[in-house]
Amino acid sequence: MLLICGLITPAFAQNAPAFGQRGNRSGGPLAALKNALNLTDAQVTAIQSLNQTEQTRVQALRTEIGQKRTALNALLSATTPNPTDVGNAAISLHASEQKLPAERTWYISQLKMLLTGDQQQKLDTLLAANPRAPLFGFPGGLGGPGGPGPRGFRGQRQ
Repeated sequence: MLLICGLITPAFAQNAPAFGQRGNRSGGPLAALKNALNLTDAQVTAIQSLNQTEQTRVQALRTEIGQKRTALNALLSATTPNPTDVGNAAISLHASEQKLPAERTWYISQLKMLLTGDQQQKLDTLLAANPRAPLFGFPGGLGGPGGPGPRGFRGQRQ
């Protein structure tokens, strides 16, 4: 759903109400995307299903990354950390984090399969205007501010 919200922001920027005013955007981000891409009701239903699948897949990745980050931190917190174990854990964590961009690519490709050629072009235009559109619950998009970008050994941004 965050992808949809991120994609439609540029499309509605010209029609956005002034700061502090409420807009009439009933239906949320999916309704806005429906309007921006002229989606049919069947496409909206299919996208809702895709979003459910995406949420499940990303949650599994988040769990995997969290477990590996916890394991790495435990190794680092040892009285005498074993450099080999720490290095292997860091590599494993990094490998899991690298699955996120592939997940974004998968999601966008699946989304495009639900669209007509014209709708795909409009989506490409929206993505080009906002390439770091938030996806998978990560504010700022993958690797953006607040996203799961590069981290130091203790989970700090580098």
